[in-house]
Amino acid sequence: MKRIFVVGLMAMFLYSCGGAVKTETPQTEETKAAAVELTVGNFKEKAGEYVGKEIMIKGTADHICKGDGKKLFLISTEEEGRVKVTTGENMAAFNTEYEGYDFVVTGIVEESIVDEAYLQEWETEIKAGIEEEKHLGGGEPMTAEEKEAGKHEENSGLEQIAGYRQMMAEQGVSKLSFYSISCISYEIVKE
Repeated sequence: MKRIFVVGLMAMFLYSCGGAVKTETPQTEETKAAAVELTVGNFKEKAGEYVGKEIMIKGTADHICKGDGKKLFLISTEEEGRVKVTTGENMAAFNTEYEGYDFVVTGIVEESIVDEAYLQEWETEIKAGIEEEKHLGGGEPMTAEEKEAGKHEENSGLEQIAGYRQMMAEQGVSKLSFYSISCISYEIVKE
């Protein structure tokens, strides 16, 4: 059970402020009014209803990927959950200096589906030695500093595949859905 929780948490990882400091694309009142507001706590259960639609969400940047800055993960101090946000098309990377700040994000809900066909393709690619980075966001190799700090290496792709199959079997489903947000605009809020 612990392993399933870890795999699920990793999937969420793969598949991660008061006055405005920066806005990537200015949010107009029409943009704010058009977007449905979700919370970090209800995102997982409601995201399926809004795939392909614009939503707005507020949360604290728990992590901003330092490698390329294209992903940030929002959490809430009031609710459980973690939401992955990726930069939209032609959008600059998130600035890692704002990790720990509160964000107001407007974006489109995206769904990544893991089913047996997807897992078989992934398994074939691993056995053929093809790069795995495209699968659920991939991952970057750990740095020497991370290894020295005792950070654990991610499960291998084959272990992740086995974990997803086990999750589907235990849940009695033929597919798993993972949701994220493709950012249209955001504000960084500073108290």
